[in-house]
Amino acid sequence: MTRPAPEREGLRQAMAWLHTWSGLVLGWLMFAIFLTGSLSFYRQEISLWMRPELQAGYSPGQPPSAQALQAAQRTAAQAAQWSLHLPDERDPTLTLQWRPSGEQQRPQTLRLHPQTGEVLTPRETMGGDFFYRFHFELRTAQNGRWVLQGRWVVGVATLLMFIALLSGIVTHRRIFKDFFTLRPGKNAQRAWLDAHNLSGVLVLPFYLMITFSGLMIFHSLYLPAGIAAAYPGPSGNDAAHYFAQLRGEPTDLRQRTERGTPAQPLGELDLAHWLAASTQRSTHPIALLQAYRNPQGQPMVEAVVTDHARLQYRPERLVWDLRSGTLAHHLDAAGPAVRTYGVLYGLHMARFAGPGLRALLLLLGLLGCLMIATGLVLWTVKRSTRAQAGARRGATPPATPAFRPWGERLVAATNMAALGGLPLACAAYLAANRLLPTSLPDRPDAELACFFAAWGLALAWALGSRLLRPQRWGWPVLMGLAGALWAALPLISAFTTPAHLGHTLAQGAWPWALADLTFACTGLALLGVAHKLRPRPAAAAQCAPRTQGADLPPAPSAAPGG
Repeated sequence: MTRPAPEREGLRQAMAWLHTWSGLVLGWLMFAIFLTGSLSFYRQEISLWMRPELQAGYSPGQPPSAQALQAAQRTAAQAAQWSLHLPDERDPTLTLQWRPSGEQQRPQTLRLHPQTGEVLTPRETMGGDFFYRFHFELRTAQNGRWVLQGRWVVGVATLLMFIALLSGIVTHRRIFKDFFTLRPGKNAQRAWLDAHNLSGVLVLPFYLMITFSGLMIFHSLYLPAGIAAAYPGPSGNDAAHYFAQLRGEPTDLRQRTERGTPAQPLGELDLAHWLAASTQRSTHPIALLQAYRNPQGQPMVEAVVTDHARLQYRPERLVWDLRSGTLAHHLDAAGPAVRTYGVLYGLHMARFAGPGLRALLLLLGLLGCLMIATGLVLWTVKRSTRAQAGARRGATPPATPAFRPWGERLVAATNMAALGGLPLACAAYLAANRLLPTSLPDRPDAELACFFAAWGLALAWALGSRLLRPQRWGWPVLMGLAGALWAALPLISAFTTPAHLGHTLAQGAWPWALADLTFACTGLALLGVAHKLRPRPAAAAQCAPRTQGADLPPAPSAAPGG
């Protein structure tokens, strides 16, 4: 029998070791990053659902009326620092962000009905921005303190994820065969391995793209030395010149109003005129109007074209000189490097995606969660199999949870807290949005406290059911609670707000209606998983595969998605 080349087998074994431990060390964090990142594809829709008061201003597909623009100008007539977000199909309100006169005044946000100009007063909440911020900053409060540190932690985790993907490609010599292989009738280890391989190979290009582009977005944070070397400048680091080129604009074009002289007050501008002029110059809708002064002190109005129209992230911009009324700059990022970076950024953010493509991206993200989850469970399944084999030979103690090493039980408990606790925490965050009083001080932080409290309770339950008193009810109870809370969200919304299915379906307010229906379907799916994970009767347990331990969920045949 011919033995394989030592160096080749050694490389594959080394890659298998690297794949296993790089995936395990930060696998729980990567599951949270992937899940919240997948939810971020619907960041604006979640934000709308969490602000049911905005349903009164729902009029999709219609540009803002002159009456609404005039109402915005009257409300903040003296605001010299402002930006006006125009409505679109994903955010149907007219949103004005402005800073009142006075250096100590905080910025304010005003939402208006895009047709009537009526002021809409939604409840305070982070909305879908929390999932978006958490997935790359690990945000724990509305005003995060450790943002930079969170980005570094996520960057290290993403790098390990990228390493795990590359080493997994080297490890799986039958990568194309694994694409068509799923044997749920085999033993637990084989079934979980097939599920991990299938979910990993099925959309491997998406995983590589999303991890690599995620690293590239914050390249200036992780690799600042390259920018300093290429852009030395008079002070040793001319990073401003680099970022200006990355935005596709002349250096020091902007002198932000909070740093210099305010631009022309909002009440003195003819918004309808500048909006019409910008619309004539662009082939796509205008998404944002804002004002500032250039370094020469001239007031400028900038119209930003919607970024839903192309793959590249940096949208084109039209900069108007308010004094002469002429177009001063038509900015659009150019050059191979800038465009390549913009495409990578755009692929990761997916702001170009329509409803169908966004649903597909959500599905791909959930498959990534499944790949990570099956890999984490597989780690415990392999060791359970070895313990069962050792017990049959009499070389080790009986393969029961109480006799397993403490480290293996800790991994099993962390798996349960991460994989089962995070869906429960997300549902608790959404439920808190409906149940907390709208007048509660620091309400957004109270919603986040409910999220982390639910996750902490899931961790306590997992540690108790795996370390202190091992039993089979850990997984089904946790998944059942998560499923029940997700399924109850439409009912909670019906009892606490007028934005319930009976009203939203009749009025055609689809962002709220589809969100409620999606939450209900998610709850039913999780309840189905909990039903499959329930302890089997004694008679069935005697016939169960001997490789399945009490601290492990059933094989994928019994519980799709783990």
